[in-house]
Amino acid sequence: MQIRHELHELPDYVEKDSIAAFLAQITYPLYFLDFESFQPAIPLYDYSKPYEQIVFQYSLHYIETKNGELKHKAYLAYPGEDPRAELAKQLCKDIPLNVCIVAFNMSFEKSRIKSLEELFSDLAGHLMNIHNHIIDLMIPFRQKNYYTRAMQGSYSIKYVLPALYPNDPELDYSQLEEIQNGADASAIFPKMASMSKEELEKYRGHLLKYCELDTYGMVKIWKKLCEVV
Repeated sequence: MQIRHELHELPDYVEKDSIAAFLAQITYPLYFLDFESFQPAIPLYDYSKPYEQIVFQYSLHYIETKNGELKHKAYLAYPGEDPRAELAKQLCKDIPLNVCIVAFNMSFEKSRIKSLEELFSDLAGHLMNIHNHIIDLMIPFRQKNYYTRAMQGSYSIKYVLPALYPNDPELDYSQLEEIQNGADASAIFPKMASMSKEELEKYRGHLLKYCELDTYGMVKIWKKLCEVV
């Protein structure tokens, strides 16, 4: 709490040289990746552990060339069967080898990819290539290369994004229906197994919109960093 308070007292600050050095690592083709997961207390699937983070969804925004069109792909499993195999296969189809991949707080994405690599030997090479090409968009904010009071001492995308784009309804998580954060997504996915078809499709739509905003938010954060250097 003391560290958070001290950060909150810092003046607005932008270290352009450090941000430029960070951005120099980011090359095209460029992919922005975000996972959603849930943690069943009792393992539901073979080769899983109590409270293991089981990935069931990802969002992927990507730009293939400089000044290229922003495109989007997504994967969302249906509840019931183990989602990991199909998700891993689709991820390897959607992300080519040797491309630049951006995540926000990459330790989570890297840990889940590592877990998938250990499960699926036929995909291990491609999955580890993805793992090894991830860059953490949180770094300039964690290192205080870019800081504003509106971030309230936090490096979470939920604080960084509105600090960089205040009052932008397109980027406002509170405008989303039902699913507004990762905890919401994690809680709703296992419940979908007992929903009616109509209700299931409604919540699938909510999950897809939420996860898409996470990666679209990363795109906007990256663009803002590019603007300041």
